[in-house]
Amino acid sequence: MESLTLQPIARVDGTINLPGSKSVSNRALLLAALAHGKTVLTNLLDSDDVRHMLNALTALGVSYTLSADRTRCEIIGNGGPLHAESARELFLGNAGTAMRPLAAALCLGSNDIVLTGEPRMKERPIGHLVDALRQGGAKITYLEQENYPPLRLQGGFTGGNVDVDGSVSSQFLTALLMTAPLAPEDTVIRIKGDLVSKPYIDITLNLMKTFGVEIENQHYQQFVVKGGSLTSLRALIWLKAMHLRLLISWQQQQSEAAL
Repeated sequence: MESLTLQPIARVDGTINLPGSKSVSNRALLLAALAHGKTVLTNLLDSDDVRHMLNALTALGVSYTLSADRTRCEIIGNGGPLHAESARELFLGNAGTAMRPLAAALCLGSNDIVLTGEPRMKERPIGHLVDALRQGGAKITYLEQENYPPLRLQGGFTGGNVDVDGSVSSQFLTALLMTAPLAPEDTVIRIKGDLVSKPYIDITLNLMKTFGVEIENQHYQQFVVKGGSLTSLRALIWLKAMHLRLLISWQQQQSEAAL
């Protein structure tokens, strides 16, 4: 058997370019599409999840310019809920980071949109998010298996008091947090169970703060979101920095858990 011996290096000097994150990239893309004005995103990750989100935004009439290497995107925000001119179907592959936030965002206003994907997507549960959206008035129909995509979305979400299970996926809460600022009423989101992946929720809250949305976080048990509070971006978002903060936050959480 051959072996390879790596000699220790006393000093490392250079520049490391961290790749973007699909979770952060798709959050930022959707928020930029919903906000007013132009948003510039840099260090966008070129991945299947991000491509499916961009394709969906194109189908929904969002205007954007993408660099040749697909890492820089200038988006002209819709300044409100996303609408399709007519009933349509959006194929999202196996992109959970696109399916879940879009499932919530497209419940704003009036729409008639089907979200579907690959066979594997149809095995990924979404029932907890649907239950929470329905509490806020959303009209959602399961087209095949109960609690799983594909979904038919027909708008109706107005805000109010909603409960969501936080023990399965933080993406359900993230989807609600990103949708609530455009609801006509204030939204109070109550967490059932122990909230998982809190660092991802912190990333969502930090991104939304960049877009002018201040969310009241009551010890990760309840979140209060003012209706009509999503505004324009006032600066370029560097997704690399957001991703690095996520990694640091996650490492700190793991260290604390080991104590």
